[in-house]
Amino acid sequence: MINKKYLSVMLGSLLAIALFLPQSQVLAQDDGAAYTQVRTMVVKGGQIPAYLELQRQFARAEKAAGRSRDFWQEIRGDTSTFYAVRSLDQLGDNDAAFQPAMEQDDWDKWIAAFGDTVASSTYAILRNYPELQIPADEGAELNMLYLRERNVAPGKSDEYHDWIQNRLMPALRKGGIKGFGYSRVAMGGNNNTWISTTRLENWSALDGPGPFADMNAEERAEMLAAGAALLVSSEDRILRYRADLSY
Repeated sequence: MINKKYLSVMLGSLLAIALFLPQSQVLAQDDGAAYTQVRTMVVKGGQIPAYLELQRQFARAEKAAGRSRDFWQEIRGDTSTFYAVRSLDQLGDNDAAFQPAMEQDDWDKWIAAFGDTVASSTYAILRNYPELQIPADEGAELNMLYLRERNVAPGKSDEYHDWIQNRLMPALRKGGIKGFGYSRVAMGGNNNTWISTTRLENWSALDGPGPFADMNAEERAEMLAAGAALLVSSEDRILRYRADLSY
C-alpha cells in the first residue's frame, strides 16, 4: 500500500509546471525516451541546507536500491528551485506503485521533514520529439543547461513544430550546435508550452558568435521573427547539474 503521507505530498499539486527541464531528456534528450517526468520543487526561504541534506539521504537510499534520477538546480532564475528528472519509455511506467527505499519509520520522518522545507512541489510529463534533437558529443559530461520555455499561441503548436523542424533545426545543425533538444508539456501544465534545452560545458560556451554566425543579419532576423510570431510569452533559465544528488 502506498504511504498516505507520500501520496499527499506527491499528488497535492499536480496542477502546473513551475519549470521545465529538461537533460536527461529535457536534460539529455538523446537516449530515445518517449517522455520525461519532471518534479519541480521550490524550497522555502532559509531551508535550502536542510532540503539538500534530505535529498542526499534520499539519493543514498534510492541509489542503493538500484534506481536512477537526474537532479538540477536553477542558478540563474529562482535559485531556490530544483528539478528531479527521470525518463519514461511509456506512460504505463507510472503504473508501478512507488516503494520507498527506506524503512517505514525513517520514510515517515523523511516525508515530514521534506514537507517542512518545500513551498511547492509539482509534477509534469513532457513529450520528447526525436526529430527535434541534436545529440551531445559522445562522453560529454552534464554540467549546465540553458533552458528556454516558450508558450505558443493556442492552435499554433503544429505550426511551431513545423518551424522548429524545417527552419530552426537545419540552421542549428549547420551552425554546429550539440546537445540541443525540444520537448512539449503533455500533462501537468500548459500543453502549449514548448521547452528547448542546450547543454553547456561552462559559461564561456555562451560567448562568441553563436550558431547563426554564418547567416546574414536579414536571414537570421526573418527566421527568428517567424518563430516569435507564434509565441505569447517566453522565459529563459540556467540550470546546473547536481551530480551529488543524482543517481
